[in-house]
Amino acid sequence: METTNLILAFIISFGTLFIGAISGGVGLVLRPLLILIGFPAAIVIGSVRVAAIFGEIPGIYLLHKNRKVDWKLVLFLVIPMFLGSLIAGFLVISVVEGFLETFIGIILLIVGIILIIKRNTGLKEGGFIFSKKKSNILGFAGTLVISFFNTITGGMGPMFSSFYIANYGKSYISASALGKTTSYIGTGLASLLFVITGVIDWRLFAVIVPGFLLESYFGTRFGLKRGEKWIRFLVLLVIFVSAIKLLLF
Repeated sequence: METTNLILAFIISFGTLFIGAISGGVGLVLRPLLILIGFPAAIVIGSVRVAAIFGEIPGIYLLHKNRKVDWKLVLFLVIPMFLGSLIAGFLVISVVEGFLETFIGIILLIVGIILIIKRNTGLKEGGFIFSKKKSNILGFAGTLVISFFNTITGGMGPMFSSFYIANYGKSYISASALGKTTSYIGTGLASLLFVITGVIDWRLFAVIVPGFLLESYFGTRFGLKRGEKWIRFLVLLVIFVSAIKLLLF
């Protein structure tokens, strides 16, 4: 049974993460599926977070190679990303998880509706929506809050992207690259807490990492090739599917 579960975990990780390589939102589906086939919730959170440290490398390399990563903003936003992840890491799973899922589901629905109404938002690069100082203050606070939720539930890639599009005037791909790279560094550092406290199933980790590596390379490459409109469609799809899952299931 354990071997079967590990095989299923690999299939699930590759199948779901490929769809979310650039949209970043399938963690909301991946974690519940891993829990459904028998892995404890806390173990799933720890194992997936640490596996991402290795698995996201190909995707970030491709985004950097295609000059989609704003490294100045990344270095600034790593701080709140790390703090939010670290706080959530101490909590891991708590009695408020159900409330958090409902809250996030509502926020995702609102974000999705706004992106549908503003059809051209995120299709090309803009500039700071507010002054640079105000945008950085909002960016710091927003990144900290979303990072907290992301560590617990996963799948907040579309939330990061939508926030960076609204706050920094990024395109869909650049916003995704900013969120993905910042999350990789910030949550990667915070994930060391899971290693220290032993909240990891190393067998699960071992089968998830190959799935991460494959989806990170092929999924990101596919997304870059298809362009902004495709990413917009994918982000909206993941937003609404995730919101429905959180609110109704």
